[in-house]
Amino acid sequence: MKFKLLPIIMFVASAHFYGQITPEQQTQDNNPVYAQNEAGTYILKDIVVDGVKKYTPAQILRFTGLNKNESVEIPGQKISNAIKKLWETQSFSEVEVYVQSIEGEQVVLRFNLQDLKDLGEVKFTGKGIGKSKSEKLAKDNNLKPGTKITQNLISTLKTNIPKEYIKKGFADAKVTIQDKVNAKDPELVDWTINVEKGKKVKISHIEFEGNQNVSDSKLRKKGFKDTKQKRFGIKGILKPSKFIQEKYEEDKGNLINYYRSLGFRDAKIVSDSVWRNSKNQYEINVKLNEGKKYYIGDINFLGNTAFSTDYLQKKLGYKTGDIYDAVGFNKKVGEDGGKEDDSDIKSTYMNNGYLFSTVTPIEKSVTGDSINLEIRINEGEKATWNRVTWSGNTTTHDHVILRALRTKPGSLFAKSDIKRTYFDLAGMQFFDPQQIGQNISPNPQDNTVDIHWTLVEKGSSQVQLQAGYGGGSFIGTLGLTFNNFSLKNFLKFKDFKPVPQGDGQTLSIQAQAGQYFQNYGISFTEPWLFGTRPTALSVGVNQSLYRYTDQYGEAQKLNIFSASVGLNRLLRWPDDYFSLYTGIQYQSYDFSNYPFQFGNTTEYNGSAKNFSFNVGLSRNSAGLDPIFPTQGSNLEASVKFTPPYSLFSDKDYTNMSAIEKYKWLEFYKVKLKADVYNTVVGKLVLRSTAEMGFLNGYNKELGAPPFERFYVGGTGLLGGRYDGRELVPLRGYEDSSSTGGEIDDVTPYGGATIYNRFAMELRYPISMNQTAKIYALSFLEGGNAWNSFGTYNPFQLKRSAGVGIRVYMGAFGLIGFDFAYGFDKTILGTEPAGWKTHFLMNQSL
Repeated sequence: MKFKLLPIIMFVASAHFYGQITPEQQTQDNNPVYAQNEAGTYILKDIVVDGVKKYTPAQILRFTGLNKNESVEIPGQKISNAIKKLWETQSFSEVEVYVQSIEGEQVVLRFNLQDLKDLGEVKFTGKGIGKSKSEKLAKDNNLKPGTKITQNLISTLKTNIPKEYIKKGFADAKVTIQDKVNAKDPELVDWTINVEKGKKVKISHIEFEGNQNVSDSKLRKKGFKDTKQKRFGIKGILKPSKFIQEKYEEDKGNLINYYRSLGFRDAKIVSDSVWRNSKNQYEINVKLNEGKKYYIGDINFLGNTAFSTDYLQKKLGYKTGDIYDAVGFNKKVGEDGGKEDDSDIKSTYMNNGYLFSTVTPIEKSVTGDSINLEIRINEGEKATWNRVTWSGNTTTHDHVILRALRTKPGSLFAKSDIKRTYFDLAGMQFFDPQQIGQNISPNPQDNTVDIHWTLVEKGSSQVQLQAGYGGGSFIGTLGLTFNNFSLKNFLKFKDFKPVPQGDGQTLSIQAQAGQYFQNYGISFTEPWLFGTRPTALSVGVNQSLYRYTDQYGEAQKLNIFSASVGLNRLLRWPDDYFSLYTGIQYQSYDFSNYPFQFGNTTEYNGSAKNFSFNVGLSRNSAGLDPIFPTQGSNLEASVKFTPPYSLFSDKDYTNMSAIEKYKWLEFYKVKLKADVYNTVVGKLVLRSTAEMGFLNGYNKELGAPPFERFYVGGTGLLGGRYDGRELVPLRGYEDSSSTGGEIDDVTPYGGATIYNRFAMELRYPISMNQTAKIYALSFLEGGNAWNSFGTYNPFQLKRSAGVGIRVYMGAFGLIGFDFAYGFDKTILGTEPAGWKTHFLMNQSL
């Protein structure tokens, strides 16, 4: 018996051919359609497929899970499951099932299927969306030609793209999609995606109810860290007002934690509401129940044998009678991740081998407004490092990595060793700090720990290029720095890439030249001289030549030869971030028909010698990325001094010529500098800098020498030129070199013997990938220079402010541009210094 073609179950997609409606939706929206006299159980003889071109009937049959000659009920669960399975393949935009024919107990089903269309060209439109932004959106959402157009893809686009704008405060951002058939291929569909970000929607007010002990303003500041009502001034810039649901939920938790830190252990949010007011701005109302304020009662330690109770009590820092700061207390115990500086009790155990220890705070009992606490400690056995491995060092030799590891097999486990190893590996600058990782595998069965370090090499050799205009001529610098050099393989030509590398040594060759000036230098550093502890040996030689024919046709000549050697040794006390540098330096100055200022006298012919000792104590803990530190500090105190020749001599310097007086220079120079890095909010980092220096002689009749003086101003691009001078950067004012090296915008004539400089710099990372690290900055600076303590005034500073950008590329080092405004008059000027543009190359201000 044959019947006409009738639908038994139909799942019809939306009118758009790329739409997709789930079987569940269709079952809810449409009742199955079939002829009553066809209901029953049949044997499936075969299927017929219409519409699709990519699949054969046999493939479709496999998709459905049906088998020929099996029993099927019409309507029935097997048919419904078959349709669901076809939808789940995400290959069809339309699925319809009909009865093709019935002969006795056998049935032939007809599947009418429509293929999903493929994506053709994609174009984004909307305010602020240019070519680069459009390409990024397409890439981020994987909108490649040929992509299957599904409802899931459309839903994802309409959710993900607005999210980016909602996070920036555009709460009403939305996406609309317009489609048309591709002109070249009718099987493809082109999309025009219009992004409407709308206007920013700020939070008008955040109000609290029920807070009797803490003010609204305090709760907004301390509790709601990311959800802020609209504010003006710098606070509104650093933390703009915007509503993000996820952040709001987090801030509600922060609010309760803030109350707990004040002793209100039972504080809770009774209810909260968020709505839009008539100005389309958010209003937030939070109703609170603060509860009672609690204090700490008795504190007992149980299970501690490795450390005394008195020691742990001091480590904890809380005592009976203190406000019960539940958040701070738990952090000092080691719960919730502990303290960032590892000063909590749990970290104390873990830094002494007790990896498998547990430290648990317990609220034992409540007496009135006092809570008695118990800290239960299960110390366990000490753990040691077992297998320590690494990978990814394609250039750097294994022994260079091994000597930097604090996590060594057989050594006692210490949590701090992991952080310090990361710091040391990043500090080498051979590996990308953003991609240094570690996989830690504890083995509680035998109290050991395995760790694997993953490394990614980055270009460590640099081409140094500097350019500047000074002394009436263009001056350029070309240098090659090989930061991962290998001296022992220098004669092994097979290891040249382009020079032998991998031993962590540094070889630097530099040449500087201008119309009248030439400078050549070479230096070498071995960072690990004795093989047991980092002790860096550095040696360097430099030759400077100055040649100029004056207006009378006479040649002016200046030759400066310099050689130095030094040792920088890592210390173990007060901690192993400290290092001590000791070195010696020899310099020879020979000049002919070249004017040198010796006090009130100018000499044109002669020579001077400088044999000095250098001692410096520093503590360098800034990290973790040395290019963009986000925490820690770099502190340095140094003194450079010569033997006090005049103190061992009975010479009368009163009538002695300047050349004789300064044949052998004698002086002492002291410098102090501190750089501190703090994360302000999010990725924003504050760098605070303070530095000073002073130069003097041992003998009042000689005073400070004419060499080694300080010149403040600009960026110090041509530092150390001519007479061993030190150029101290101060943006917003001219470089010392801009007027021939005699005087700058800030420094007294002939150079200064005292200087101060202070700076605050806000930095924000734009890109921290291996190819290029880029960050923007804004700064405030102040500095000045003086010639005696009698005129010294640390509050009389030349001030400036500005913005800049830094780009670090492995092959060229750090490149930067700054635009700064000098607010104060220069020495020879009558007006503020005004706007200055500064270019930097391989310099750290």
